[in-house]
Amino acid sequence: MAENYTHPASQLLTLGETPIHASRNYLKIGFTREHIPDLIRLVEDEELRNLPWDEKGNVPPQVYAQVHAWRVLAQLGAAEAIPSFIALLHYIDEDNDDYIGEEIPIMLGKLGMSAIDPCREYLANPSHGTFSRVAAGYALSEVGKQHPETRDACVQALISTLEGYQNDDETVNAFSLSYLAELKAVEAAPLAEEIFKAGRAELEVAGDYEDYQIHVGLLKKRLTPSKFRSITDLKFSQIVAAVSTEKKRVRETEKKEKNKRKEEKKARKRHKKRGA
Repeated sequence: MAENYTHPASQLLTLGETPIHASRNYLKIGFTREHIPDLIRLVEDEELRNLPWDEKGNVPPQVYAQVHAWRVLAQLGAAEAIPSFIALLHYIDEDNDDYIGEEIPIMLGKLGMSAIDPCREYLANPSHGTFSRVAAGYALSEVGKQHPETRDACVQALISTLEGYQNDDETVNAFSLSYLAELKAVEAAPLAEEIFKAGRAELEVAGDYEDYQIHVGLLKKRLTPSKFRSITDLKFSQIVAAVSTEKKRVRETEKKEKNKRKEEKKARKRHKKRGA
């Protein structure tokens, strides 16, 4: 596979395993903007992504090449890579890909203003998976934090996607509110209050309206005891796992209740037949 790429991109195929959020100056290897097309091609390489592990479950070093490549692109400030980064987000829902979930929003954040509209459009599109959309919101908060001059634009992007909160996913609503809170979006407080009052945000993710007010500086401390455990300080992958587990539990409970009702209905029918 190395023969498909020229140096220094080919060297990324040999670097091997790397922890999530590992810090490394890839530019020392010799990368410049002239290597951006090769790096984008590497990030988009489906054959590389689907590379099989061996029978013992050992991961070949090439598997991590795409992680190294998107870090290089971010360090180069390669706005050209934004569509390729956005195109990776669906793997968060489809493959539970922690590397993409944890790193791509931060890489998009590094690329600044150019990432705002693509992330807003992705977040606003309900056809995408729940946590893929959440990652796009995460990216908007990262753009605003890493590039303070874009903060207002990021806040407005998040607010615009929440305007249809009544018909949107409660998990997506909750994360968008949590990202607004991270950006200290006092201006979003009226909308946040409306969403919380309507019960359209998962409280396990965003807390409640008092939590929001505390985050943005409108309250110093809670006025009432908290009924929910906020998980907004956890890693993205931990949040995804926690919310997914809760949704699965609810679905299983609903399924059991449905089956119980079916059995009760069948029992009533049998009873009627015996009494006929």
